Amino acid sequence: MTQAVKRPQATELYFASLIATAMVYAAGILIFSALSFFGQQTGGWGAVLSSIIFAIFFGTIAATAIAFLITGPLGTGIGLAIVRLTPAGRWQGPVTGALVAIALEAFTVLVVAQERMEWEGGNAVMLAIPIILAMIAGAIVQQRVLRWPEQLR
Repeated sequence: MTQAVKRPQATELYFASLIATAMVYAAGILIFSALSFFGQQTGGWGAVLSSIIFAIFFGTIAATAIAFLITGPLGTGIGLAIVRLTPAGRWQGPVTGALVAIALEAFTVLVVAQERMEWEGGNAVMLAIPIILAMIAGAIVQQRVLRWPEQLR
């Protein structure tokens, strides 16, 4: 006899999306601040400090609005689709995180970019870092917050 598996609901997935967004944002601030330390012309501790101050004072307001209005609903929708349409597995959180990050990056590049993006320099790294962070955050949130799937614990 097979037991019915309790799948996460929309409210749980929305809350998990907000937590994952906060994790990605905080880790992203630290990573990009560390990268600014090694900047060619403006590197050093001053660059790190100004990067962190800017992110805290100005970026947090925008990040909070984006989290509640865009990332949360997007993560909830993608998460619901993955949870309902695929068999339970530990891969669902990382895949959901990656899909949300890719969707947000694609939208941002299409809207903001004024010219064709070159893959030289740090552009590929700048696009890869949020995807990697989102995959890690998705895995952590799936296991620690949602505790999904239960049968794999």
